[in-house]
Amino acid sequence: MVPSPGDGDAPLLSGDVFGGPVPREVALAVGAAALVGKAAVVGGQLARAGARRVMRLPIVGPLARAGADRLSAEGERLLTDVGPVAVESAFDLISRVVTEIVGHLDITSVVRDDVDLDAIAADLDIDAILARVDLNAIIRERVDINAVIRDSVNLDEIAKGIDIGAIVERVDVDAILARVDLIAIANDVIDGVDLTEIIREASTSVTADVMTDVRSSGERADDAVAHLVSRVLHRRSEEKPGDTHD
Repeated sequence: MVPSPGDGDAPLLSGDVFGGPVPREVALAVGAAALVGKAAVVGGQLARAGARRVMRLPIVGPLARAGADRLSAEGERLLTDVGPVAVESAFDLISRVVTEIVGHLDITSVVRDDVDLDAIAADLDIDAILARVDLNAIIRERVDINAVIRDSVNLDEIAKGIDIGAIVERVDVDAILARVDLIAIANDVIDGVDLTEIIREASTSVTADVMTDVRSSGERADDAVAHLVSRVLHRRSEEKPGDTHD
Protein backbone atom coordinates (compact mmCIF):
# COMPACT_ATOMS: atom_id res chain seq x y z
CA MET A 1 0.00 0.00 0.00
CA VAL A 2 1.35 3.45 -0.96
CA PRO A 3 1.14 5.90 1.99
CA SER A 4 -0.46 9.29 1.43
CA PRO A 5 1.16 12.61 2.42
CA GLY A 6 -1.35 13.01 5.24
CA ASP A 7 -0.18 9.86 7.00
CA GLY A 8 2.93 11.57 8.33
CA ASP A 9 5.01 8.43 7.89
CA ALA A 10 6.33 8.83 4.34
CA PRO A 11 5.79 11.06 1.31
CA LEU A 12 3.82 9.85 -1.68
CA LEU A 13 6.95 9.30 -3.77
CA SER A 14 9.12 7.49 -1.26
CA GLY A 15 11.99 5.10 -1.63
CA ASP A 16 9.62 2.26 -0.78
CA VAL A 17 7.64 2.94 -3.94
CA PHE A 18 10.69 3.10 -6.24
CA GLY A 19 12.63 0.37 -4.46
CA GLY A 20 15.38 2.86 -3.57
CA PRO A 21 16.18 6.60 -3.64
CA VAL A 22 13.78 8.72 -5.68
CA PRO A 23 15.40 9.69 -9.03
CA ARG A 24 16.48 13.33 -8.95
CA GLU A 25 14.75 14.28 -12.20
CA VAL A 26 11.47 12.86 -10.93
CA ALA A 27 11.74 14.77 -7.65
CA LEU A 28 12.61 18.02 -9.47
CA ALA A 29 9.77 17.62 -11.94
CA VAL A 30 7.21 16.89 -9.24
CA GLY A 31 8.43 19.77 -7.06
CA ALA A 32 8.38 22.24 -9.94
CA ALA A 33 4.92 21.14 -10.99
CA ALA A 34 3.66 21.53 -7.42
CA LEU A 35 5.11 25.05 -7.04
CA VAL A 36 3.80 26.19 -10.39
CA GLY A 37 0.39 24.80 -9.61
CA LYS A 38 0.23 26.51 -6.22
CA ALA A 39 1.47 29.80 -7.65
CA ALA A 40 -1.05 29.65 -10.45
CA VAL A 41 -3.91 28.97 -8.07
CA VAL A 42 -2.94 31.74 -5.62
CA GLY A 43 -2.14 34.19 -8.39
CA GLY A 44 -5.40 33.50 -10.13
CA GLN A 45 -7.38 34.05 -6.96
CA LEU A 46 -5.61 37.37 -6.17
CA ALA A 47 -5.85 38.59 -9.74
CA ARG A 48 -9.54 37.82 -9.90
CA ALA A 49 -10.28 39.66 -6.66
CA GLY A 50 -8.14 42.70 -7.57
CA ALA A 51 -9.50 42.95 -11.09
CA ARG A 52 -13.07 42.98 -9.88
CA ARG A 53 -12.39 45.84 -7.48
CA VAL A 54 -10.38 47.92 -9.95
CA MET A 55 -12.93 47.55 -12.73
CA ARG A 56 -15.63 48.99 -10.46
CA LEU A 57 -13.79 52.31 -10.18
CA PRO A 58 -15.29 55.04 -12.42
CA ILE A 59 -12.11 56.35 -14.08
CA VAL A 60 -9.67 53.47 -13.68
CA GLY A 61 -12.22 50.83 -14.64
CA PRO A 62 -12.17 51.46 -18.42
CA LEU A 63 -8.39 51.60 -18.44
CA ALA A 64 -8.21 48.40 -16.41
CA ARG A 65 -10.58 46.67 -18.80
CA ALA A 66 -8.47 47.78 -21.78
CA GLY A 67 -5.34 46.52 -20.05
CA ALA A 68 -7.08 43.27 -19.24
CA ASP A 69 -8.00 42.87 -22.89
CA ARG A 70 -4.39 43.42 -23.93
CA LEU A 71 -3.19 40.97 -21.30
CA SER A 72 -5.77 38.43 -22.48
CA ALA A 73 -4.60 38.81 -26.08
CA GLU A 74 -0.98 38.43 -25.01
CA GLY A 75 -1.90 35.38 -22.95
CA GLU A 76 -3.64 33.79 -25.91
CA ARG A 77 -0.59 34.49 -28.07
CA LEU A 78 1.72 32.93 -25.50
CA LEU A 79 -0.55 29.92 -25.17
CA THR A 80 -0.54 29.53 -28.94
CA ASP A 81 3.25 29.80 -29.18
CA VAL A 82 4.33 28.19 -25.94
CA GLY A 83 1.41 25.81 -25.45
CA PRO A 84 2.66 23.03 -27.76
CA VAL A 85 6.11 23.15 -26.19
CA ALA A 86 4.60 23.03 -22.71
CA VAL A 87 2.35 20.13 -23.67
CA GLU A 88 5.29 18.24 -25.18
CA SER A 89 7.35 18.85 -22.05
CA ALA A 90 4.46 17.68 -19.89
CA PHE A 91 4.07 14.52 -21.95
CA ASP A 92 7.80 13.88 -21.70
CA LEU A 93 7.65 14.32 -17.93
CA ILE A 94 4.62 12.03 -17.63
CA SER A 95 6.30 9.44 -19.84
CA ARG A 96 9.40 9.41 -17.64
CA VAL A 97 7.38 9.14 -14.44
CA VAL A 98 5.19 6.35 -15.81
CA THR A 99 8.23 4.48 -17.17
CA GLU A 100 9.92 4.72 -13.78
CA ILE A 101 6.82 3.47 -11.98
CA VAL A 102 6.13 0.64 -14.42
CA GLY A 103 9.74 -0.47 -14.18
CA HIS A 104 9.22 -1.20 -10.49
CA LEU A 105 5.85 -2.89 -10.82
CA ASP A 106 5.17 -6.60 -11.25
CA ILE A 107 2.88 -6.23 -14.26
CA THR A 108 2.26 -9.97 -14.44
CA SER A 109 0.93 -10.08 -10.89
CA VAL A 110 -1.17 -6.96 -11.45
CA VAL A 111 -2.76 -8.44 -14.58
CA ARG A 112 -3.28 -11.84 -12.97
CA ASP A 113 -4.86 -10.45 -9.80
CA ASP A 114 -6.78 -7.42 -11.04
CA VAL A 115 -7.62 -7.97 -14.72
CA ASP A 116 -10.59 -10.13 -15.76
CA LEU A 117 -9.02 -11.90 -18.71
CA ASP A 118 -12.17 -13.95 -19.33
CA ALA A 119 -14.20 -10.77 -19.79
CA ILE A 120 -11.59 -9.39 -22.19
CA ALA A 121 -11.52 -12.65 -24.16
CA ALA A 122 -15.33 -12.67 -24.35
CA ASP A 123 -15.25 -9.29 -26.10
CA LEU A 124 -12.67 -10.36 -28.69
CA ASP A 125 -13.84 -10.89 -32.28
CA ILE A 126 -12.10 -14.21 -32.93
CA ASP A 127 -13.37 -14.38 -36.52
CA ALA A 128 -11.87 -10.97 -37.31
CA ILE A 129 -8.56 -12.02 -35.74
CA LEU A 130 -8.45 -15.27 -37.72
CA ALA A 131 -9.34 -13.40 -40.90
CA ARG A 132 -6.13 -11.40 -40.51
CA VAL A 133 -3.98 -14.50 -39.93
CA ASP A 134 -2.38 -16.23 -42.92
CA LEU A 135 -2.99 -19.81 -41.81
CA ASN A 136 -1.62 -21.23 -45.06
CA ALA A 137 1.74 -19.54 -44.47
CA ILE A 138 1.82 -20.71 -40.85
CA ILE A 139 1.09 -24.33 -41.81
CA ARG A 140 3.53 -24.23 -44.71
CA GLU A 141 6.38 -22.82 -42.62
CA ARG A 142 5.85 -24.53 -39.25
CA VAL A 143 3.98 -27.82 -39.82
CA ASP A 144 5.75 -30.94 -41.12
CA ILE A 145 2.89 -32.38 -43.18
CA ASN A 146 4.87 -35.49 -44.09
CA ALA A 147 5.54 -36.27 -40.42
CA VAL A 148 1.89 -35.71 -39.50
CA ILE A 149 0.69 -38.05 -42.25
CA ARG A 150 3.35 -40.64 -41.46
CA ASP A 151 2.63 -40.70 -37.73
CA SER A 152 -1.11 -40.06 -37.57
CA VAL A 153 -2.74 -41.25 -40.80
CA ASN A 154 -3.49 -44.93 -41.49
CA LEU A 155 -2.96 -45.00 -45.25
CA ASP A 156 -3.93 -48.69 -45.47
CA GLU A 157 -7.38 -47.97 -44.04
CA ILE A 158 -7.79 -45.04 -46.40
CA ALA A 159 -6.76 -47.18 -49.37
CA LYS A 160 -9.33 -49.82 -48.40
CA GLY A 161 -12.08 -47.24 -48.61
CA ILE A 162 -11.12 -46.06 -52.10
CA ASP A 163 -13.30 -47.37 -54.95
CA ILE A 164 -10.65 -48.01 -57.59
CA GLY A 165 -13.27 -49.12 -60.11
CA ALA A 166 -15.15 -45.84 -59.81
CA ILE A 167 -11.93 -43.91 -60.26
CA VAL A 168 -10.99 -45.91 -63.37
CA GLU A 169 -14.46 -45.39 -64.84
CA ARG A 170 -13.98 -41.65 -64.59
CA VAL A 171 -10.67 -41.78 -66.47
CA ASP A 172 -10.91 -40.87 -70.16
CA VAL A 173 -8.37 -43.33 -71.57
CA ASP A 174 -8.95 -42.14 -75.15
CA ALA A 175 -8.15 -38.56 -74.16
CA ILE A 176 -4.99 -39.73 -72.41
CA LEU A 177 -3.87 -41.78 -75.42
CA ALA A 178 -4.63 -38.84 -77.71
CA ARG A 179 -2.06 -36.83 -75.78
CA VAL A 180 0.58 -39.58 -76.04
CA ASP A 181 2.91 -39.60 -79.06
CA LEU A 182 2.89 -43.35 -79.70
CA ILE A 183 4.92 -42.99 -82.91
CA ALA A 184 7.74 -41.24 -81.06
CA ILE A 185 7.66 -43.89 -78.33
CA ALA A 186 7.77 -46.68 -80.92
CA ASN A 187 10.70 -45.02 -82.69
CA ASP A 188 12.55 -44.73 -79.39
CA VAL A 189 11.92 -48.41 -78.68
CA ILE A 190 13.05 -49.44 -82.16
CA ASP A 191 16.17 -47.28 -81.89
CA GLY A 192 17.05 -49.12 -78.70
CA VAL A 193 16.60 -52.58 -80.24
CA ASP A 194 19.35 -54.24 -82.33
CA LEU A 195 17.12 -55.82 -84.99
CA THR A 196 20.09 -57.06 -87.02
CA GLU A 197 21.42 -59.06 -84.11
CA ILE A 198 17.97 -60.42 -83.31
CA ILE A 199 17.45 -61.55 -86.93
CA ARG A 200 20.92 -63.10 -87.08
CA GLU A 201 20.36 -64.97 -83.84
CA ALA A 202 16.91 -66.07 -84.99
CA SER A 203 18.27 -67.26 -88.36
CA THR A 204 21.09 -69.15 -86.66
CA SER A 205 18.63 -70.74 -84.27
CA VAL A 206 16.26 -71.73 -87.09
CA THR A 207 19.13 -73.17 -89.17
CA ALA A 208 20.41 -75.15 -86.20
CA ASP A 209 16.92 -76.48 -85.51
CA VAL A 210 16.48 -77.51 -89.17
CA MET A 211 19.83 -79.28 -89.25
CA THR A 212 18.97 -81.05 -86.02
CA ASP A 213 15.64 -82.15 -87.46
CA VAL A 214 17.31 -83.36 -90.70
CA ARG A 215 19.98 -85.20 -88.74
CA SER A 216 17.36 -86.77 -86.49
CA SER A 217 15.24 -87.77 -89.49
CA GLY A 218 18.30 -89.35 -91.17
CA GLU A 219 19.14 -91.26 -88.06
CA ARG A 220 15.58 -92.51 -87.76
CA ALA A 221 15.64 -93.56 -91.44
CA ASP A 222 18.92 -95.43 -90.93
CA ASP A 223 17.44 -97.18 -87.94
CA ALA A 224 14.37 -98.17 -89.92
CA VAL A 225 16.45 -99.58 -92.82
CA ALA A 226 18.74 -101.43 -90.44
CA HIS A 227 15.77 -102.90 -88.65
CA LEU A 228 14.24 -104.00 -91.93
CA VAL A 229 17.48 -105.58 -93.07
CA SER A 230 17.88 -107.31 -89.73
CA ARG A 231 14.46 -108.80 -89.95
CA VAL A 232 15.00 -109.97 -93.50
CA LEU A 233 18.36 -111.53 -92.73
CA HIS A 234 17.09 -113.10 -89.54
CA ARG A 235 14.30 -114.90 -91.35
CA ARG A 236 16.62 -116.23 -94.00
CA SER A 237 18.96 -117.57 -91.41
CA GLU A 238 16.14 -119.55 -89.88
CA GLU A 239 15.17 -121.28 -93.24
CA LYS A 240 16.45 -124.88 -93.76
CA PRO A 241 18.39 -125.83 -96.89
CA GLY A 242 15.80 -128.32 -98.19
CA ASP A 243 12.78 -126.07 -97.78
CA THR A 244 11.02 -124.87 -100.92
CA HIS A 245 8.83 -121.84 -101.35
CA ASP A 246 5.61 -121.74 -103.18
